[in-house]
Amino acid sequence: MTSMNTTVTRLHPGDLYESSHTEVFVGTGPAALFCGYLGSAWPNRVPDPTTVALLPVGREFLTAATEPDFRTALDNLVEAWPLCGFGIAESGYDDELATLDKWWRTDLYVGGAYTFDGGRVLYLPDGRPHTDNTENDWQSITLASGRPTTRGTTLAGHACAAFDRARHQDPEFGLRPHDVKRATFRRNLVRDVTEAFGVTKAAVTVTDDPDREHGGWRWFRVTITDDGTDYRFTCFSGKVDDLRVLGPCPECRGEVPLIAADEPAALGRVLDARASGHPVPCPPGLTRGVGHTPACPIREDL
Repeated sequence: MTSMNTTVTRLHPGDLYESSHTEVFVGTGPAALFCGYLGSAWPNRVPDPTTVALLPVGREFLTAATEPDFRTALDNLVEAWPLCGFGIAESGYDDELATLDKWWRTDLYVGGAYTFDGGRVLYLPDGRPHTDNTENDWQSITLASGRPTTRGTTLAGHACAAFDRARHQDPEFGLRPHDVKRATFRRNLVRDVTEAFGVTKAAVTVTDDPDREHGGWRWFRVTITDDGTDYRFTCFSGKVDDLRVLGPCPECRGEVPLIAADEPAALGRVLDARASGHPVPCPPGLTRGVGHTPACPIREDL
């Protein structure tokens, strides 16, 4: 007999910044209708199929065979989601402003999407759908032996998954010309991060930092995905000793480089501060430029 313990939780100050939204649609392409979302309050897992399938109503949602069943299952899942401690959730969006080409909340971090199309539920990992449907990689969901799967374990599957993760962290990753020097930096940084943090290579994604560059040299962004949670870092040199955790500015809540986090204890210091509600100070010399809002009191213009 298998049992699952659930705990009723509430959001704490600061959790909304750390939360991600998995959006739910009916249809694909620009006419896809936005129906609602499942939220994930840090440090809970994002609402991927494996997590959703933990709940019976979640399995009904993933296996819906008709649109009415899909909408009903979403309503039931939205009701159960916060009660089980996963985060906030909403459903019931159905007006004309909810089509994909009009629904666009730039203030939400979107970690994926579900849709009902062609008589089945599809899942889009790592990011929000594009209005140009050719850019989407909707995946079918199969519940096998009680656990959902969305992608095979072939070389092509691993390569596509790695590319998806890279594009999620840096949307222009696939558009820049291949740079052998930077590719070497990324490869070495993956190796060093896996050794420093004790994680697998598949958990580490290194891309160009899409937001930060200096003198024509882009910084590197490192994302460690662990138990469904993304930990994001940035560094200028491409070396693990230079890693700084990306987190909310204590004044404006914009995502900025904070204290050095080159090993687990340093990262733990940041996480402990957040859990206790204490802001992590923005270090001198990193109050300039990208990340801070224009009205941030500690922001310095370049």
